[in-house]
Amino acid sequence: MRAERVAEQVTKQVAGGGRIPVVVLGGWLGAGKTTLVNRLLRDVRGERIAIIVNDVGEVNIDAELVASHHGDTVELTNGCICCSIGDSLGMTLRDLVLGDRPPERILIEASGVAQPDRVASYGDRRRVRPDGVVVAVDASDVVARAADPVYGELVHRQVRAADLLVLTKADVAIDAGAGAAAWCSRVAPDAQVVVSSEGPGWVQLVLGGLDAAEPTPADALDVPVSVSLWQPGGPVDTDRVAAALGEHSEVLVRAKGTFVRLGGGAVAVHLAGGRVSVEPFGGVPTGRMVLVTGMPPPDLGVLLRALGATCRTGSEVSA
Repeated sequence: MRAERVAEQVTKQVAGGGRIPVVVLGGWLGAGKTTLVNRLLRDVRGERIAIIVNDVGEVNIDAELVASHHGDTVELTNGCICCSIGDSLGMTLRDLVLGDRPPERILIEASGVAQPDRVASYGDRRRVRPDGVVVAVDASDVVARAADPVYGELVHRQVRAADLLVLTKADVAIDAGAGAAAWCSRVAPDAQVVVSSEGPGWVQLVLGGLDAAEPTPADALDVPVSVSLWQPGGPVDTDRVAAALGEHSEVLVRAKGTFVRLGGGAVAVHLAGGRVSVEPFGGVPTGRMVLVTGMPPPDLGVLLRALGATCRTGSEVSA
């Protein structure tokens, strides 16, 4: 079996000129990129994939997929790895491909405020080759978000950069995602559009290779956001947290965190597209929440008092 896998890997490398294929997963904040990553990892069969993310602590890889942690790298039970971007994306790619066990495929989960075509342009072309851009699209929110005077142009650019568009949250969209699908087809007529809830077919498209052309990245678009970190320091009243986020959703672009709730049990709390959700969490909770706002950052005092703890303001983040 191992000999067959080695032969398959050699065949793939030769077909790609000896270079490792790289897929970029983009999409607006809260579009469901992490959910897609976990789904893809569950369907990996016999291929060593490296997932590169902005912050491995925020990815929330499903606990049953995690074998061990080594610093900023998570070893997964299926032989894949997940690591955070170190000094730079270029350096992280170099370290992966020159390591003792280089991956057979690399997937980069781009920031929600990044232009995925620009991310796809990173890396030493002697060792890696672009294999396509996948963009997660929130079917319940994308049309309204694209009309936003501040963030709309970035949403358009993310969608136009895609070779494959994966519609998420179609189950909570009023029209089951039909409007979002039609909008995507108008904005990116050459991209294939699939619905994530209709089966794992999109995973096979990603793992099988999208046969995308070398990306020609657009000029950088400056869409800065401010990131703050809320750390309560113990178990939280998740009903109170959910209510506070819902009441102040107009000032938040995104919020996500994992906690131990009062009475025990780990939960993940999300705000995306103006909706708040509290779900069971199978991993080890970080005990913190990332709060993303626009620039200049609004006064979060009222929200913080409603949450019941202090907040540490982070740095400005730009696409």
